[in-house]
Amino acid sequence: MDRGNRKRVKNLIDLLRSEGCTVDYLFMNTYPEDDPEKTREWIGEEHFFTVMNRKRSFSVWCKRKVRKVLEILHIPFAFRYFSLDESTSPELGSELGKFFESHSYDQAWVVCTYNTRAFLSVPKGTLKVLETQNVSSVKRQEYDAVNYKNYIFAMTEATEKAALERSDVVIAIQNEEEEFFRNMLGSGSVTKAVTIGENMEIKEPHVADTKKVVFLGSTYVINREGVMHFIEEILPELEKICPEAEVIFAGSICKSLPDSDAYTKLGWVEDLEELYRDARVIINPVRHGAGLNIKMVEALSQAKPVVTHVKGMRGLSYKKPVAVITDDNKEFAEAIAEILRDDAKALEMSQTAVEFMKDYENKNLQAVKDLLAISGV
Repeated sequence: MDRGNRKRVKNLIDLLRSEGCTVDYLFMNTYPEDDPEKTREWIGEEHFFTVMNRKRSFSVWCKRKVRKVLEILHIPFAFRYFSLDESTSPELGSELGKFFESHSYDQAWVVCTYNTRAFLSVPKGTLKVLETQNVSSVKRQEYDAVNYKNYIFAMTEATEKAALERSDVVIAIQNEEEEFFRNMLGSGSVTKAVTIGENMEIKEPHVADTKKVVFLGSTYVINREGVMHFIEEILPELEKICPEAEVIFAGSICKSLPDSDAYTKLGWVEDLEELYRDARVIINPVRHGAGLNIKMVEALSQAKPVVTHVKGMRGLSYKKPVAVITDDNKEFAEAIAEILRDDAKALEMSQTAVEFMKDYENKNLQAVKDLLAISGV
């Protein structure tokens, strides 16, 4: 699972399974390059099903072609947002109808607002749960902030509201987004909004005896912008005040980075346990984004000291500081240097990370229990 959205789905299913639920995975095969084999292997052959989702209506096909031309020309004024069902096939209802004729469930979960057409085929009496991943109507603003011209999956608030109202329960990935959804739906809505964050295995507090400064991430545009800012603006400061720092980038993000003697690019890493174990400090230099920064939860669950920007900590709050948070380039570099040189500081941050994650995961688990209780599971 190399991207945050995929890790999110896996973690939610693991949470449901931990409560004794049997979970089937229905894969919407949308793109020719989709490769579900890793998911099939993980979920189990007997729990993996597929529906095709590739055909589009002629009007949607035309709209997408025009949008692609406008993206190339950098003209953002038309077809800027997705309509409610343009990402789903007109034949999806028939496909899902056949599926539900032979399968019965207490709850049906749909991932992402742009797939909520699937709820129209869910049988009466089955609780419809929408896992949003993030706020789609905010996504366009975050893309604009990094000058990203691809308009994929961004919605207006009115369209997003219509998608939410198809569900019985909306899952927000963090508290601020739950409040956003509540306000969007209004006090009279029958759709309920709840928060379920990310649960991961929590390591014991520890301090790595290295000078390794690590970022792990994909080629996602928000990651690229943040890492390039770090390389151009923060890394020179770090080299001046802490020349012994060993900066390491891992994951598919490395494909987007220039070669340099100032840092090491590991690319795809098989053993993430070793990568995290040897890291003295994790950096998260993303400066934009919606939803929850899952790489933050992953780093904290590994009991790692973290230095990040304000946006990197979105959705994560605690009674005391969990990470060093600053949007000042020099302060960012100084925080890294302090953790590399001060064992006591590094250990204190590791202990706080573990304390936070235990409290955070207990809240997530209780939210899952409450959601299952609605269906008497």
